[in-house]
Amino acid sequence: MKKLVPPMVLCAAMLAGTTAHAQSFTYETDWQPVESIGGYTTPDGPEYQGGLVEGTYKTTYEDGSVDAGTVKCVGMDQPEGGVFEIHMTCNFGGESGTGTIVYGCTFQGPRGPGVPLSCIGAFEATSGEQNGRRGNITMDWYTAEKASGTGQWFRSGG
Repeated sequence: MKKLVPPMVLCAAMLAGTTAHAQSFTYETDWQPVESIGGYTTPDGPEYQGGLVEGTYKTTYEDGSVDAGTVKCVGMDQPEGGVFEIHMTCNFGGESGTGTIVYGCTFQGPRGPGVPLSCIGAFEATSGEQNGRRGNITMDWYTAEKASGTGQWFRSGG
């Protein structure tokens, strides 16, 4: 399950903490172990396996301001042949607000446990000064416990 869930946990999303400044940012996430959920056995191995993961993040904005908080993600492995190998969604909450993230992820090598994930997605603030504002985000889930990424707020709200 680690192979499927951690990537989706890319919850790097949390990293996209809401701040009063609409600007670019980077983030680091520390993940707890992924909890595997469900799945369906096929001749090619498990499919539609999901995972739940929680963690903490620290976001640094281009103006030097910092936000920290928690993130919780749920993801699901996708069948072979799709654009993304894992889809996931996250809720995050930090010092300056809360929000949600959606990711599409692919393995950075052969599909399987311990293989890093690359994710792209979008986020939306759901409370705080940026409430309703959206942006885009990337995530590099490079170990079972660590991820990092970048993001950018869009100019206007949703």
